[in-house]
Amino acid sequence: MSTPLLEKVRRLKQKGWRRRHPRYRADFPLKATALRDDGYAEIEGRCSDIGPGGIGTVLNGKLPPGEVVSLELHLLSSLNSLPVRAIVRYQKGFVHGLEFLGLSDEQQMAINTFCTGLEPSDEENPSAPGSAR
Repeated sequence: MSTPLLEKVRRLKQKGWRRRHPRYRADFPLKATALRDDGYAEIEGRCSDIGPGGIGTVLNGKLPPGEVVSLELHLLSSLNSLPVRAIVRYQKGFVHGLEFLGLSDEQQMAINTFCTGLEPSDEENPSAPGSAR
């Protein structure tokens, strides 16, 4: 793990921060759609990690924390995209953390099924050095 990432994990541990849901490493394309004053803005990106409660992304545009967006997730296990709504919880550069909002049972099952067998992210891996758990 890189020094800046280790420092981030250390700071989060000091604050007693923990995710409510596990996250798993993933890499697939997605599209975020945000409503702007001049219409809808579509922002392309990729997933870096996903879990039952949210998703980590790298987008080719910036979304401010608190903004609600529509996402199209192109999960590898599905031929069709999965539409979901999410709120931006953090943004640093082009890296965003989003929390899913109001998932239906079908959406939750699709995400849970996709996560089955994926490798936990370092933040969720208890054996990883500097793990948040």
